[in-house]
Amino acid sequence: MTLPSDLPADLARAAAGAFPGEPIRWAGRPSSRAAFWRALPIWLFAIPWTAFALFWEAMAIGGALGLAGRGSEASSTFGLVFTLFGLPFIAVGIVLMGLPFWTARRTACTLWLVTTRRVGSVTLTASGVTIRTVWPHDLLAMECRERRDGSGTLKLIFGEGRDSDGDKVERSETLGHIPEVRRVEALVRQLADDAKAAAAAT
Repeated sequence: MTLPSDLPADLARAAAGAFPGEPIRWAGRPSSRAAFWRALPIWLFAIPWTAFALFWEAMAIGGALGLAGRGSEASSTFGLVFTLFGLPFIAVGIVLMGLPFWTARRTACTLWLVTTRRVGSVTLTASGVTIRTVWPHDLLAMECRERRDGSGTLKLIFGEGRDSDGDKVERSETLGHIPEVRRVEALVRQLADDAKAAAAAT
């Protein structure tokens, strides 16, 4: 199998360079539209958040400049403090409002592949190329969720780690919003079975 014909040239070059000489069994791009709609609730939450933060900032600036009436030096100082206090909330609101669009763009620049050796992804970023790999001998379990159109999400679980608090966390990689998810699951399962058979033979 070759890479999808509608793949952008720069993403195709990155994929060819990341997996040289490895026959490709499957390659597909996640749905950027599905990724956008999945992140849309965050955007809806960000609207009132940002509106309140802007209202707060306007009131604080008015207090700092004494626009609400003749105020003392102390009230102007408090207004300045509240103005500075509100800036991070505005920044958070802007980030949240842009998150669905950023997620969709990042998804559109991502390609997942199943080769004869591994599962991997290539993502184009502003700073370069990000390559992720899951080796079949590391796989412990898989979780597959399929939609009516055959697309879905495949979660590859390959271990456990610990977070900054020392609590156990699952180490996994998720192929989200990919086409032919059941076919991909079967290919990855075959890779894992082949890896186990090869390990048992040695």
